[in-house]
Amino acid sequence: MERLKIVGEIILEEKGCFTVNHISKKTGLSAPDVRAVLDRLFREGLLLRIKTAPKLATLRGRPPSKLLYQKKNKKEFTKKISPQLKENTASDRMWSIIRARGSFTIQDLIVLAEVGRENARWFVKMLRRAGIVRNVGYRNWALVKDPGPKRPYVSSKQEAVSSKQ
Repeated sequence: MERLKIVGEIILEEKGCFTVNHISKKTGLSAPDVRAVLDRLFREGLLLRIKTAPKLATLRGRPPSKLLYQKKNKKEFTKKISPQLKENTASDRMWSIIRARGSFTIQDLIVLAEVGRENARWFVKMLRRAGIVRNVGYRNWALVKDPGPKRPYVSSKQEAVSSKQ
């Protein structure tokens, strides 16, 4: 999954056609790794494959070296690469408690959402960095900004991305 994300982000930046070697140089991944990801995306219908040298004989089933790829549908491609939020996870349970109560403690999350202390502390820390909750006293937290009923996706870059769909 990590290779898909790395290659996918480079492909989204590309305009027009690209080759395996071009993506390999930009990502630092080996050509066979990049080819595997591009082939997977092609099979899923997200990329177009254009052969520039159809007369090249393939050795042992390998595709010719001069294959060009192009994004077929940018919207579907972006959807494939974006983070997938699962339903009814520990984070979802903690988020519903935070929204329902408005103010809470870490202990509230541990007991009501049935999660571990480190998981609860991490979730609150990420929400704090994103500016969604703030500390209002000794061990007390309050909801400052409510992005909606679905839990916000909080990346490690300290920004909250609303998951309204």
